[in-house]
Parts: sequence; C-alpha cells; structure tokens
Amino acid sequence: MLIRSKDEYQALLADLRNGPAVTVYDLETSGLDAFGRDWLIGVAVLIPDMTGETDGDSFYVPFRHRAGCNLPIEELYRLAPLLADPDRTLVGFNLKFDVHFTEAERLVVHNQLVDVMLAAHLANENEMSFALKHLGSKYINANASQAERDLLAKLKERKLGKGDMQHLTPEEVAPYAEQDVRLTWQLARFYTKELEAQGIGHLWPDTNEYLGAIVAMERRGVLIDPAGCAANLKQATTRKAEIYEQMKALVGHDFNPDSVPQLRKILKQKATDKKALAVCKHPIAQLLVKSRSWGKAANTFYGGFLELMDEHRRIHPDLSLIGTISSRLSCRHPNMQALPKGSDTHRIRDLIVAPPGYVLMSWDWSQIELRILAHYAKDEFLLDAFKNEKDIHGETATRLNLPRDLAKRINFGVVYGVGPDTLAEELGIPRAEAKDYLDRYNRLIPGVRKLYSTAQRIATRDRRIPMWTGRLRHYRQEDETHKAMSNLIQGGVAEMMRIAITRLHGLLVGSDAHQVLQVHDEVLFEIPVGQEAEWSTAIKQAMEDFAFDVPVVAEGKMGYTWGKDAMKTITFDEHGAPAVPELGERVTT
Repeated sequence: MLIRSKDEYQALLADLRNGPAVTVYDLETSGLDAFGRDWLIGVAVLIPDMTGETDGDSFYVPFRHRAGCNLPIEELYRLAPLLADPDRTLVGFNLKFDVHFTEAERLVVHNQLVDVMLAAHLANENEMSFALKHLGSKYINANASQAERDLLAKLKERKLGKGDMQHLTPEEVAPYAEQDVRLTWQLARFYTKELEAQGIGHLWPDTNEYLGAIVAMERRGVLIDPAGCAANLKQATTRKAEIYEQMKALVGHDFNPDSVPQLRKILKQKATDKKALAVCKHPIAQLLVKSRSWGKAANTFYGGFLELMDEHRRIHPDLSLIGTISSRLSCRHPNMQALPKGSDTHRIRDLIVAPPGYVLMSWDWSQIELRILAHYAKDEFLLDAFKNEKDIHGETATRLNLPRDLAKRINFGVVYGVGPDTLAEELGIPRAEAKDYLDRYNRLIPGVRKLYSTAQRIATRDRRIPMWTGRLRHYRQEDETHKAMSNLIQGGVAEMMRIAITRLHGLLVGSDAHQVLQVHDEVLFEIPVGQEAEWSTAIKQAMEDFAFDVPVVAEGKMGYTWGKDAMKTITFDEHGAPAVPELGERVTT
C-alpha cells in the first residue's frame, strides 16, 4: 500500500507500534553513498504475519521523490522511537546499507539487526549471486524480478538509470519497493528452516551481532591526512612520468604503457602481468612494474582517499561479510586490504592518522594460521612449539636442515595446501627439490598430511566441512575438496575474528574508544590519549580468550599514524601489565 497522507502514515505507525516487535525494512535511495553524496527517497516496511499464514502487510512511504506527492521529510522522524527500541527487531537484506542511510538522516538505530543476506551466505557461500532478486527467483518465486523489470522499463523510457529512481513518482516505485520487503520476509522464513536443517541456525544471530560491529566500524571510518595525500599524489604523478621517459628512451619511441597490444609488440611476449614481467629480460620490464605500482598508489590510494573522504576528512570503506567463501571480510571503496603493509616506497599507511586527543592502536594475532593448524592437526611437533613459545620457523629449519626463511615459506605454504609444483615455482627451484622439501616436512610433521587427507575425505563424502564453531564450508564439486584443509584453517581464523570483533564492540559501546577498520587479521582502533594501558589489556584479553590446544597470542602497536615506522610495539611484563611506548610529540600536516 502506498502511503499518500499524514493520516495513513499515522495509522501505519500505530500498526507498527501495536503489532509484532519485528519490522521488515528497506530504503529506496538516490544512490549508494550514504556518507555525503546520496540520500533517502522512501521507506518500505512490512508488518509480518508471525503465524506464517500470510506474508503480512507491506507499505511504501515516499519522502523525496522529484515527481508526484511526498510526505514532508519531517514525518520521517516519527520512526525514531521504533528504530531506537533495543527490544525491536529490524529485518532487512544487506541491512547495513539501510542502517547507514537511516543514520545519515540522524535517526539512531538500536534495533536488533537481522540480515537475510547473511543467512544466505551461511547456507551456501557458493551462490552465483547474493542479490535479493536472484535468491528470490531461485527459492521463492520465479517471477520475483517482475517488479524490478517493470521499474527498469519505466526508467529506460525516460533515459534514466536505476540510480535515478527519485525521478519516478511514488506510484511507480511502490510496487518495486514493497516486493523487496515481501521477498526479504519470504527468504527470512526460508533460510530459518534451511539453517536449522543444516544444524547451523545458531550462527545467524551470532553473525548479525558481528554485522552490528561492522556497521559501527564503517560509520566511524578512518581519518586521513589530505595534505599528505595531495603531496604524495604529486610525487607519484611525477615519478610515473619520470619512469615513462626512461622507458621511452629504451624503446626509442612514444608508446602507451597501459596498452597491452603495444606492450606485447615491444616485449615480444603475450603475457604482460606482474608475474610475467618478473622473468622478462626486456630492459623496460621492471620499470613497467614500478610504473604500475606508482599508478596504483596514485589512483587507488592517494587520489582515491581524497575523492572518497567526507566533510570530516574520513573515509568509510565498505566491509563485506559475504565477499569471500572463507567468511573473511572483503573491502572496497577503497580496498584497504590491498594496502602495502610494509612498503617504505609509497607509505600509504602514513596517511591514516589519529584524531586530536587520540592514538591509533593496531592489534593482530601472532602466526594464527599455524596455531589453528596445530590445533586441528594435533601434531606433537607443532603443539610442543606453540605451547612452549618456541620459534616455530627456527625449529622447522633446524630439523629439516634448511635456512629459516625457506622453512618459514614452507610452513605457511602447507596451510594453503601447497604442492611440489607450486612450491618449486614460488622458490624458483626444480620440482624434485621442492618435492624433497615437502617429503621431509611431512616426515617431521606427519599430523599435517593426515589432517589434509582427513579434511579432503570428509569434504568429498559430505560435500561440506565444519569449522570449529560449526560454520560450514560447502563444496559443489569433488575437485574443490583438495582445498578443504586450507578452507578449514582460513575459515577457522575468520570465525575467530568474527567473535573477537563482536566481543570488542560490546566493550567499546558507550566509551570514547572506537574500532575503525578490520584488514585481514588486523584490527585498528582509535584510543583516547591516557587510556592506552586500559584498552591494551582489554583488547589483548578479548583477542586471546579462545579454548584451543595451543595458546592464542595477540600483539599490539600504537602510534599517531598507521605507518610502519610510526607504530611502536606494546609490551607486557610477567604479570600481564602493559608498558605503553613513548610516541614523542605529535606532528601534524
């Protein structure tokens, strides 16, 4: 039902207050950027029938359409008491999108969040698409996309795109918006049964709590140094131009370094990617690598940060909970996971800074994949090394009579199921030599090979394998099951991070400290000056409290910027008391 008047809206609000404490919620917006560039144009809600006999009643409330009649935007704020009620539940699809746009309107959301998209990922991380219409067509109704097709046809008639929905009338948008909330509720009921059938129904509420932590993290964002970005952008542009002049002199004529056909002709080879350039003998090959590196730094990071920052000099990366099969977060706009961690050339992390009165604090786990490997494999060598705080790479090197760096690369390689061919390629050695290294490793640490075989057997038999929390990695085909051990470890670490982030979010709520970013297994915080010791203890405890067969060790650093040289290690004495490092005087640009 399209809400056309204040009286109809008041009646809807009364029905929401007096009905079940569950609201299915979806927003229509002018675009995808909730942090300054786009805005809410309408709200779709469904009051569900909790008996399951019908879907319930759906409504669309227009506020900012540029054609037709809207309710005054002030009426939007009558939703505030409902959204702020912690005893109510908000059900949506890709719900953090709707929460961000809602809070951009200065409406605080304290409802319990239930995201149906996360249930879909739990049930089958291998879906071709996690779009609402795709899942609706697959599991609910083959015509689930009809309202969207009709809407797109109306937009096309007027030479508009989907991001121009505000130019349609509320009457034209309402069927589409209401179908979205109906599909969301229908899928919520479907996935409730599906997850229970798989024995993982308990993980959906847990994952929704993680979502709440990610929403808070994205909302806060990270503070950048725009002056530093501008200076680095200028340097990168200059450096790239200098490298081009060097390449042009070597080639003898102008060319486009971004043109693959031209590069193939110059290099006299088909492949022009980084891997191919690493072994290419042409004198411009390594210059091309450097040029691309500077170009990525300029476009993705220096320029990207400036383009994406809001009025408060913060960027708000999109952290996706469904972006990987392992359930680890993926990141975009910008992809902070692509930041060079130890690069001294581009110094991109130096551009992430602490606000006045704060320090940045970074925490991650020590050798967590190998610790999870030891827990699963139950191998005596690995268990002894971690229980007694030995240097696992040094111990492996000594036993195998190999250089430590080589032993380290093999240790981490086996986590990903590396075989002799891949190891030989990575190390630049003959296959026979690589196979000998792996054979010796498996004799020293037989539990790893046993775990590999066991994991593959279970995955082949059941087409799925459970993580330590019960979360499942599903397999469509048998030829994927050789990755089962790697999936078990990567997924196990992802589950650890989910639990740790959720714990930390609970500790941080109501304080002046903030989680601002999760990158792989690293978490970045803004901590008020003077509270470093208190939060170091709390964060370390939250990240180490796991009942595995080996200890989990979290390590922290702090500084005024996130740069490699700026972050100083936080140490702890024998009683567990932190020693906060001296950072010196803060330098600002």
